[in-house]
Amino acid sequence: MTLLVPSVSKKVYLEGILNEVLTLKLYSNNKIPAVGDTAASYTEVTGGGYISKSLGFEGWTITEASPSVATYAFQNFSFTGVTDAPSTIYGYFVVNASGVLRWAERFEESSVPFEPIAGSLIRVTPRFDLGGL
Repeated sequence: MTLLVPSVSKKVYLEGILNEVLTLKLYSNNKIPAVGDTAASYTEVTGGGYISKSLGFEGWTITEASPSVATYAFQNFSFTGVTDAPSTIYGYFVVNASGVLRWAERFEESSVPFEPIAGSLIRVTPRFDLGGL
């Protein structure tokens, strides 16, 4: 027997997953996200004017299409100088208020590692995809 989750339910699931205090962070270790990861698997960027971003539930746009996807307005990370060692950026990860990893995404291979300098800007559009569910 095959499990079928209708699109309308996928939207409800996304609303439930995203309706908590979430924080978007950039990571600086050369890591490809994997199933067994925890927040400790990622080294958060420090220095250079970096500040993590809070993601409120009201900022998410959720579609019922297949696959159901939630996207957030792009977030700007501005740098006033180089970040602390390692001074590279590979992607982003999202944690809840308890610091539990919710998901992570590595940037496109053509853009990593990114090495910020004074005046650098990274735009991230957080997204959460239920995929084949």
